[in-house]
Amino acid sequence: MPGHSRGRGVPRIIKRIFRQDFLKFDLTEVSGLDYLHYAKGVIKEAEDLAADLYDVNRTFFLVNGTTAGVHAMILATCKEGEKIIVGRNSHRSVIGGIIASGANPVFVHPEFNEEYGIITNLTPEALENTIKQHRDAKAVLITTPNYYGFQGNLKEMIDIVHRYGMYALVDEAHGAHFPFNSKFPKSAIEYGADMVVQSAHKTLPTLTQTSLLHIVSDRINSDMVEQSLAVIETSSPSYIFMIFLDLVRREMALHGEELWDRAIDVANYARERISTLSHYKVVDENVVNGNDIFAFDPIKLTINVKEIGMSGFEFESFLNRNRIEIELSDLQNILLFITIGNEKRDIDYLVKVLKMANKKEVSKIERMPDFPVAGKQVFSPNDAFNMDYEVRDIMDSKGKVSWGIVAPYPPGIPILAPGMEITNEAVDFIMTMYRRGGMIQGAIEDSGKIYVRVIREA
Repeated sequence: MPGHSRGRGVPRIIKRIFRQDFLKFDLTEVSGLDYLHYAKGVIKEAEDLAADLYDVNRTFFLVNGTTAGVHAMILATCKEGEKIIVGRNSHRSVIGGIIASGANPVFVHPEFNEEYGIITNLTPEALENTIKQHRDAKAVLITTPNYYGFQGNLKEMIDIVHRYGMYALVDEAHGAHFPFNSKFPKSAIEYGADMVVQSAHKTLPTLTQTSLLHIVSDRINSDMVEQSLAVIETSSPSYIFMIFLDLVRREMALHGEELWDRAIDVANYARERISTLSHYKVVDENVVNGNDIFAFDPIKLTINVKEIGMSGFEFESFLNRNRIEIELSDLQNILLFITIGNEKRDIDYLVKVLKMANKKEVSKIERMPDFPVAGKQVFSPNDAFNMDYEVRDIMDSKGKVSWGIVAPYPPGIPILAPGMEITNEAVDFIMTMYRRGGMIQGAIEDSGKIYVRVIREA
């Protein structure tokens, strides 16, 4: 395996696109190589080099994305029936890990930035209040920075978690680049989290699905983490993925500071140019308030377009028609990433297209609705997922119990989770996002209506 025999057996069109030399690196555990899930040789050496670079006890290469790392963190710290405290702003992968572990989630509500209409982060105060009510919880999983580069007050939150004897787990999917330039926020690693997972592919120059899981503290049983990953991830990991992780690690070790200096310069250039245009507002470091927004990632370029009279979803379509692909849109904003692959000429073209947008005359600018508080957790996610379900029109689902995950995507924050009561606020939020062009994952769209899966009543 694989069946193409190092590229010799692939169709000619694939050879023309990828070249046979590239395919020679698509190998399995042949002589001289290693086993990802029980690494002893070259993979272990590469992971150790990454651990040295990030200054952690151990680093695991992930080939199934950060989702696998999130699941492993939960499985290694929480058993069936135990509580885990999680931010309501967590990615849907957190719910998946909770289903797999059989744990019971306790949600902490995040803050909301009214100016830009963006869900931000937890506050230390809200987190501690929840911990005091659930002192029997085993772990706390914090998701920060958010998609828009807003980082919460991590140090204080991690200190609080440890003060109550719980594991501090951090989903830092959007922070794999933080250690490589002093202008970035500090990583959760520096603040003493017990485990941190990062999506290398989101900001570093590597392949989709490549991520990193770091064990930072001595409190974590690395055998449990390794065994969990062996259960979750593929048993046929891609060596091409791992080669990219290793070589990008090398590039960051040798040239990370200068490469990111250039990227930050491009991002600042973008903010300067766009801020001179009418009807656009660009997020910058002034958004930092020392509480729910403690630091700001300068390579995230968020442009608020509500004064143009379009939703972010509509504005994304306008950009797509003009050959610009962005990271995401929401009701009021568009988000772009500035990476080491971008140049100022990319910004010049973006500004040119932004100038082409025609302002719509609107009597009222629709604001982002308040993020709904989590409904009552009637059943654990694991129990709910093992029950029968039926499909209902979402307008007829209020008061019912959700069977699946329903999340506007991106950023993939679940509005409904298995076992959660469906509230009026949740339905209103989902329908607002849908009517303005948002994608609703986990729901069923048919003839302009939205349907959801609810637990079938006995």
